[in-house]
Amino acid sequence: MKRRFIILSICFAFVATALTAQRTTLKIATIAPSRSAWDVQERLLAQDWAKDTDGRIQLQFMGATAMGGETGVIQKLNSVRPGQKAPIDGAIFTSLGIATLVPEAHVLTMAVPFMFRNQEEVDLVLETFEPRFQKAIKDKGYVLMGWFNVGWAYFYTKKPVRTPNDLKTQKLSVSLMGLPQLTDAFKAVGFLTVDVAPDKMLQSMKTPGGVEGFYSIPMYAYAGQYYKSVEYILDAPFCPVMAAFVISESSWNKISDADKRVMMAAVEKAEENFVKAQRTSDAEYLERCVAGGCTLVKLTDAERKVMEETLNRDGAAMIKTGLVDEQFFADINALLKKHRGE
Repeated sequence: MKRRFIILSICFAFVATALTAQRTTLKIATIAPSRSAWDVQERLLAQDWAKDTDGRIQLQFMGATAMGGETGVIQKLNSVRPGQKAPIDGAIFTSLGIATLVPEAHVLTMAVPFMFRNQEEVDLVLETFEPRFQKAIKDKGYVLMGWFNVGWAYFYTKKPVRTPNDLKTQKLSVSLMGLPQLTDAFKAVGFLTVDVAPDKMLQSMKTPGGVEGFYSIPMYAYAGQYYKSVEYILDAPFCPVMAAFVISESSWNKISDADKRVMMAAVEKAEENFVKAQRTSDAEYLERCVAGGCTLVKLTDAERKVMEETLNRDGAAMIKTGLVDEQFFADINALLKKHRGE
């Protein structure tokens, strides 16, 4: 009887060990605000991965803020000592994070104002140049799982904006969305940009001579209460705010090919869901800002054309600052002109 008990114990231990070995928990840092639509979609992706792999793949999301922001996350992707596993397996970055992690990807070129007119154009560029992104990211030791559009940026200003000059004569903060490199790039093409930390924005906007405007996705403008210090919103979304999901190659290579296929299929579904959630979120938070006292400034077709053409030329001038890659900028414009039949 005792011998049988020992054998059964060994068997149970073996089965438990085997089941544990089959389960992989991926620790992923994310900059998504808690309980936001962005956060909800990430949780749904985690559920899909667990379900589609019969529990073999578990996603554990960890807040990037506690790690020191995206710069801190990049440090956590590297092992402390040679041979040791890195503290985290991957991350969901903004364009700034990817630009810092993989400068060779030149993703900030896609942040030029009014380069894109709609999500269809964004998807076209991402699909067309995916091999370029994949290679640059792979060369750094990571796998690009997918791109998520978490919202479109709008200009929020104290004075109404109908022309590029209206924008350029107001003191703007363009680093609220976590793209501080844009400050110098905008300044180089005639904007009155200033560096103001997010936690100092409200104070600056209330101070004479302080910030007169900023740009942000509506969710951040509302959640941070920044909209209360301005009166106008330029009703012309001008820049998609992208997030990229990357996993280290070392972690990815431990996953079976069968699980990789279903995981990538779930990411494709999540990309579509992110776009739907983003549209709903942008509209909802714009409405809240308007209900809170902001006025939407709608451009005529002629005004929109002038804004697009002027800021696109400014984008070309930003090449000199190093923010925009000359060849990638030219390739994107060529692709979009062909797509538009121009």
